[in-house]
Amino acid sequence: MIDYRKLGFVSAKQHTICELDGNMLIEHVITREGFSDHYSILYQKRAPTHEVKSEIYKTENPFFPNCNKLNSSELKRRHFQTPLLKKEGNLLEARATLLINESCSVGIATLSKNDEHFFSNADADELYFISEGEGVLQTIMGEFDYKKGDYLFIPKAIPFRFLPLVKTNALIIEGKNKFGVPQEFKLPNGQIKLDSPYNHRDFNAPIRLLSLKENENYSFIIKKDNSLTRHDYTDFPYKVVGWDGWYWPFSFSVYNYQPKTSSVHLPPTVHTVFSANKFYVMNFVPRMLDYHPKAIPCPWPHSSLDCDEVIFYVSGDFTSRKGISNYSISFHPSGIPHGPHPERYEQSIGAKYTQELAIMVDTFEPLFVTEAAGILEDKKYHFTWDSPNHL
Repeated sequence: MIDYRKLGFVSAKQHTICELDGNMLIEHVITREGFSDHYSILYQKRAPTHEVKSEIYKTENPFFPNCNKLNSSELKRRHFQTPLLKKEGNLLEARATLLINESCSVGIATLSKNDEHFFSNADADELYFISEGEGVLQTIMGEFDYKKGDYLFIPKAIPFRFLPLVKTNALIIEGKNKFGVPQEFKLPNGQIKLDSPYNHRDFNAPIRLLSLKENENYSFIIKKDNSLTRHDYTDFPYKVVGWDGWYWPFSFSVYNYQPKTSSVHLPPTVHTVFSANKFYVMNFVPRMLDYHPKAIPCPWPHSSLDCDEVIFYVSGDFTSRKGISNYSISFHPSGIPHGPHPERYEQSIGAKYTQELAIMVDTFEPLFVTEAAGILEDKKYHFTWDSPNHL
């Protein structure tokens, strides 16, 4: 996680009697890796354990949480045209997982309705990249006002719900282990290094405590082992008056990312923004391009033999691609070469600046294509490099 934060009222001394307005509060301690990793302490009016009903929750969405893998082991480069998925609504109605392995998943959602429930992912941390839209993200630890270009990081098992004010398109990445700021960006004491592409000030904790009406109550839908369970309470179970600690949801604007440049083209890892066990998240943002007199700014063709590459194209003219629209996703698996489209390599010579914006995920376990992705696939994409006039 990032650092220590505090919001609202907390006890002067943890694990001691704590009262507010003459009423005793309870401590709700949220921990990772047993009691050996980051934690936060929430001060609540009541313990969140007074369910009156729990049951398996079924949705009519075939693409989440269960997602069938495409019945094909064909090794090829793929292009998923995500705007073709005409599915929108609240998060559980609109979410579609496109690529998945044991460590992570990559999916999309178009949010056009308020969530009717609070949702909690007890399997993984979740990272949402808002490619379009604005609204409010409510969590039990407080609220965010989100907008285009924001990353929203929701730690494992923290309940939340989306209230879109404008239709919201999001890329969704699940990470099951050690997801967050890369360790190589930190000093041994946890402080973010001076040469990292961002600073502590760039990360925002919730700006206000959760705002609900006096008798407002919601069910909680919890995802565990890719199954959903609904929990109902007599009253809202997370009446939080304050919290502190290192375990909290955050927002980070991609426009605050500080890109690194060089005289010659560098590997995409220099654009890393987050990492986890067995995968990295990178972002290509508007930036100055390579400045050696003989520089070729376009990426070189390459065979990355141990990782799969996923790119979500947000906006701008991407240096190495043609025929790719906004919000498309390319998937280049390990085992076969990939690289710039015909003519793009040569055409990049002399370019000084790029306005491209894209999010990339590199995984060190093979990704499986789901049936949802298969519906969106451009079947001709693998052959779009076939041109007699390029290098």
